[in-house]
Amino acid sequence: MDLLKTLGCLLMVFAHSHVVTNNWFTHYLVFIGTFAPVLFFGVCGVTSIYQLRSRPWPVIITFYALFFLLGLSFIGIKGVNFWREPQCEIFQGIALGVVATALLVRLLGEKSGFLFPLPFLLSVLCKKAVVTTPVMAGFLFPPGLFPLFPWLSFSLWGVFCYWFRRMGFLLALSAAGTYLSLVVAGKGHCEKWEMNAGYFLLGLALYGLLFSLCSIRWRVPQWLIYTGKHSLLFFYTHYLVLFLWRTAGLPLLPLLVWPATLAGTAAFCLLLTAVNQLIVAPRLVYPRPAAIFWGLLIGSILFAPTMVPPAALPWVSYGCGFLFALNYRALNKLVLCVACHRESLPGNQSYRSKAALPPAQCNYNLAD
Repeated sequence: MDLLKTLGCLLMVFAHSHVVTNNWFTHYLVFIGTFAPVLFFGVCGVTSIYQLRSRPWPVIITFYALFFLLGLSFIGIKGVNFWREPQCEIFQGIALGVVATALLVRLLGEKSGFLFPLPFLLSVLCKKAVVTTPVMAGFLFPPGLFPLFPWLSFSLWGVFCYWFRRMGFLLALSAAGTYLSLVVAGKGHCEKWEMNAGYFLLGLALYGLLFSLCSIRWRVPQWLIYTGKHSLLFFYTHYLVLFLWRTAGLPLLPLLVWPATLAGTAAFCLLLTAVNQLIVAPRLVYPRPAAIFWGLLIGSILFAPTMVPPAALPWVSYGCGFLFALNYRALNKLVLCVACHRESLPGNQSYRSKAALPPAQCNYNLAD
């Protein structure tokens, strides 16, 4: 899963760099980069399974509700007042997708994976209907950035590939073949935001084939999956590096932008992580200071669009976003701690008994 997230991070750099695509090679790399969300949504589908095995259902809902709010910082980075222009960015889409997938897995088990075509088909039907409610149109159905329908399809596709690997591989090959037939027929255009059949089929093929290839590699070097383990921090950091590159007026040549962005993002991530470990992380060990920290951070994100000058909104949002990305595992532990009535976050020595929850629900796996 971390290897797939690392690949997703690489594709994000291609997609967000806005480089000059004056040849077929760079053009198609940027095109492939638009499929980065497919990898992340597919991985989140598998994450939903892991979390159901190790966390109580209320903990999952609570954490992703907070994740939804904290992810609004990315909208602020773009200088958008989300109170006036509600947007379902990728963080909101992932939060909705994980909760919906976890609910379906909880109710249907392995059979939930077979539902992967339905969200896409519902979105296609919705395009022919008139949907005017902002919440419905932006967060549940298109038009929108990452509405639950159709993007839930890729989370459920991740579930399907996880439980039915051989069948998933064959279906991925079938999806690739079907897309190639569309290309031959002159109908191979892929549309991401108003997701069409071409994008959907190619997304199924890409994730299914990559998942099958990654699953047969029993050992992956740690340096290769470092980015995947820190994909949330990478997301905020690479966006800032690319913004600074464009602001400085540097040439948008792929052979300059892509290596420089990867190197700059990696260095910045290491620096931020070191500073965070010295200043912030030690203060999030116990529930009370941790709860105060997260309360202040969420309040800052929610009130920044109305309390901060527009010119300063992106920078305040970057600060909040970095704190969120660096410490969201501590938030997960805090929610788990409150659910189990602990006196300190999991991973520390001082805590109460786990008897507050049934034994099966207390077998925690706090890995990302």
